[in-house]
Amino acid sequence: MEIKRIKIVTTMDRPHITHDILKVFRKYDISMTWMEVYTYVIYIKFPKIEIELWKKMKKELLEIYAVKEIDEIDLIAVEEREVEMKSVLDIVSQGIIMLNKEGKIKYANKYAAESIFSVSAEQAVNQKITRYLRNKKIESFINLSDKNKSIENMEIQISHHTYFLNINPVLSQENIFCGYIITLQNMEEIGEIINSKRYDNPITFDDIVGKSTKLLEVINHAKLFSPSDSPVLITGESGTGKELFARAIHNHSRRWSKLFVAINCAAIPDQLLESELFGYESGAFTGGKKNGKTGIFEVANGGTVFLDEIGEMAPHLQVKLLRVLQEGTIRRIGGHEEIPIDVRVLSATNQDIEKMVKANKFRLDLLYRINIFNLDIPPLRERKEDLEVLIDYFKKIYEQNYHKQIEGITRKALEKLLSYSWPGNIRELQNVIERAVALTRGKDIEEKDILLNYNLEAVESIERTSLKESVENFEKDMIIKALKNHSSIRETARALGVSHTLLINRIKKYNINS
Repeated sequence: MEIKRIKIVTTMDRPHITHDILKVFRKYDISMTWMEVYTYVIYIKFPKIEIELWKKMKKELLEIYAVKEIDEIDLIAVEEREVEMKSVLDIVSQGIIMLNKEGKIKYANKYAAESIFSVSAEQAVNQKITRYLRNKKIESFINLSDKNKSIENMEIQISHHTYFLNINPVLSQENIFCGYIITLQNMEEIGEIINSKRYDNPITFDDIVGKSTKLLEVINHAKLFSPSDSPVLITGESGTGKELFARAIHNHSRRWSKLFVAINCAAIPDQLLESELFGYESGAFTGGKKNGKTGIFEVANGGTVFLDEIGEMAPHLQVKLLRVLQEGTIRRIGGHEEIPIDVRVLSATNQDIEKMVKANKFRLDLLYRINIFNLDIPPLRERKEDLEVLIDYFKKIYEQNYHKQIEGITRKALEKLLSYSWPGNIRELQNVIERAVALTRGKDIEEKDILLNYNLEAVESIERTSLKESVENFEKDMIIKALKNHSSIRETARALGVSHTLLINRIKKYNINS
């Protein structure tokens, strides 16, 4: 049956207007299949009728008081939203399933239905999810209908493949429980994405921007370490550019023409990280590739492997990494053969690795192996001389990205940047400058364009000082603010609730001048 869709626009939201419209349809015995009413707009779906009959109906509809115009449309608003939603969800490379409160499927995207459940999306609708996910934990979870609980990163086997499953409740704005949303991510495909990354590495020491003595000293040490094949442990706060140094070291070494492969140990689950690093043999586990998979140490043979956030590596993987460093061989998961490899291992961490050793969270023998050379990158607050150079560098980049011509930065804006402690280091500075370039409307970046995270600065400042120092800083700031708001020391002392003598002693202690 062919369907006709119309959009009726009204001049006012008057009572009974829908009743008057329905009367016209009843008069000609035309049944509606859908009616959607909004303020000033009404959508109607009905079976397609003869042109002459529609002309007659349209004329009568336009004669209804407050009806302004009638347009024929391809889709009504709710259909358009549904098409858009399905189009977006069907291109996502993971399973997405919407359930009602009873655990029945309301919607399954194409990937979930066809690639995981091996049915069409239409066949999956109204089926109990437990028909496809046969798991007691999932069944009991859904039967509870608890809007306050969820399941995160649960491993589940479906048709000989391993998936990460997440189940979260769907709540309305009024906190009414409507059902669940389920996501399924194929573990093997996550590995494919990681392995398909480009391993090119154009970064050299010339790309490290700065002129401070501390930074130049670190660069010189890195250049000295580069020709060796010995491991280097790069330490420093988050955002200081540890991976940048690792890439530069690789390109300054004899391995520059070989692969540089970086992997973040904190971003990948332990089970997947093991298979990514060491690979696996055919049949090593359910859901694996038929022909097995080559691990990163084999992929990077002859080149460099960079292990970012190595402090997050699980204990059993630390043992396997130690074996790689000591013997120069790896063994795939499920394999028996020792495969010789020639890789240089560079590592990085923003944690206190020695404290982790004392807390038995990191192996001492592994620390000795990865820390032949140590490169400690100073935070941005300790090399303020680099700030202006970096500000200009990032400004030029984002001028091009945002198609703007910015002549410079005002004195107040620069002072604001120079006085900030940059707890997020260069990564935070880059973010701030991009935002400033995007926000500025004039030829210069102004103070109002500089948006800083002072809350983060305060937290970082407290973490870097002792309790005594924090209390003294607070007391000093409080005294200065009170002195500014009162006309004399005696008046200030009364406001603070201390003696005149005590306040004078504190002013001397903190060297507070007039």
